[in-house]
Amino acid sequence: MPIQAVRRGISVVRNGVGAFVLPCKKLTFRYCNWGGSSVGMRKYLHENLQMLSAANPGIEMEVQVKKGHPIITGDYMNGRQKVICVRNMKPHLIEQKVKILRDASGQKLRRMKHPVYSINQGPRGIWSPFHVLEQYRYKV
Repeated sequence: MPIQAVRRGISVVRNGVGAFVLPCKKLTFRYCNWGGSSVGMRKYLHENLQMLSAANPGIEMEVQVKKGHPIITGDYMNGRQKVICVRNMKPHLIEQKVKILRDASGQKLRRMKHPVYSINQGPRGIWSPFHVLEQYRYKV
């Protein structure tokens, strides 16, 4: 029996099956070169930016020098942006904020009504006490 390749268009591509791609595609660090609120950001960039970019080769890093408070912007695959202001923060706190942006999905935050969201339906359907046969019901 000859080996045949799977036709394109049959399988649904889902992130995490085969290879995982981080949803964050770009991190932008904006700070002021002389402002007092940017001291922590300047120190973080001087000490940790090379390690961060080496550890995350799939994320583009951009550094902008602009007037104002320091901010970190995350651009995501779905076209959304998340912005976090890091004024007057120490470098270890800025690192936590960078990890939050890096690991975020880019989706809007929403209230979870159900503990599990799935693309696929369950094979057994929804259980109800009214679906139980009469012979298996508890009798008093």
